[in-house]
Amino acid sequence: MPSDEAMIWQQPAKGGFPDARMLGLSGQERHRVGREGRTPHSPMSYLSELRMTAGSQGHSEFEMPASPWFANSAGVIAGTLAVIGDAALGSVVHGDLPAGQVMTTAELSMTFLRPVLPDEGRKLTGSGQLISRGRSQGLSEAFLFDPDDNLISHGTSRCSVLPSPIDPVPDHPGELPVLGEPAPGADPRDPLRRPLEGMVLPQNVFDERSGLELLLGLASGELPQAPIHHLTGLRVESAREGEAALALPTSRWLSTLAGTVQGGFTAMLAEAALAAAVFTTAPAGTATATLDLKVNFLRPVFPGSGDLVARARVLHSGRTIAIASAELLSAERKPVALATGSSMYLPGRPANLAGVDLEADGLEGAGDPE
Repeated sequence: MPSDEAMIWQQPAKGGFPDARMLGLSGQERHRVGREGRTPHSPMSYLSELRMTAGSQGHSEFEMPASPWFANSAGVIAGTLAVIGDAALGSVVHGDLPAGQVMTTAELSMTFLRPVLPDEGRKLTGSGQLISRGRSQGLSEAFLFDPDDNLISHGTSRCSVLPSPIDPVPDHPGELPVLGEPAPGADPRDPLRRPLEGMVLPQNVFDERSGLELLLGLASGELPQAPIHHLTGLRVESAREGEAALALPTSRWLSTLAGTVQGGFTAMLAEAALAAAVFTTAPAGTATATLDLKVNFLRPVFPGSGDLVARARVLHSGRTIAIASAELLSAERKPVALATGSSMYLPGRPANLAGVDLEADGLEGAGDPE
């Protein structure tokens, strides 16, 4: 049953931020004290229950619930995979840094191999590998797996390495105390532990409406919103054939320990907008699936800065493959990211893509003859 409370993203966020002494630690030390509970859990950790489970020089491992809260209107966990992907990719560059240096994601690319459906009580996992780190940038790759250890996505990233934002760099703080904070997900009031709100649309809605008609129904409020909307505020603003605009509030829940909105959430918005633009060109009874996503990050996004808006349009729409681009703008209409991606049309397949192998079907559509 829907709650009378404000949606999660509208409620005060849980979590905190470390003090500047952390800059006196190397990247590996920062990761270690985080895993040992010697720094606060970030707001985004409480929202997503993303957790670093292992880390060493050049390698990291993460897990995140395959929660029904992450489902879109079709019932798929889609762009939210970028949250664990960005963490795995960025952490291995961060973990290679000496004291006094920081990093930020400049470019993220992901290829999706199979759809991911919610699986209550089970985990998605990801591992990151460092490819190279120089004085000003680092390259990494990541592999994401579903709860049955099937490979679901491969990603790469280019990260910018930056000097300390504080001069002089703080001294090494010594051994930090364990804070004793409850782990994300330990409290039944934590976001993913609450009774699910929102609705996955039944298949008959997809069978009876074109993609454009369905998106207009979501934008107008005629159709119920998905769980991911109730969790993050992600919503359809407008749609017309070949174009779509989606918005994401920059709530404090999306914040990392660095105090910025995690790039994975920005990528989540980009994927949703690209997929929506393609979906506007799909007739009734035709599912679409995102095959790949590339995001170039132009400037940091800060929590509490209003809505991010992604405006996407289809560049090419063939028989089986469509390609779209998107510009992501801040509330001040400054560009914060650019994105491109390709999607596949799947006539007669269920909207939740159950039983679809994107790798196999994508190969069948290779070349996309008109």
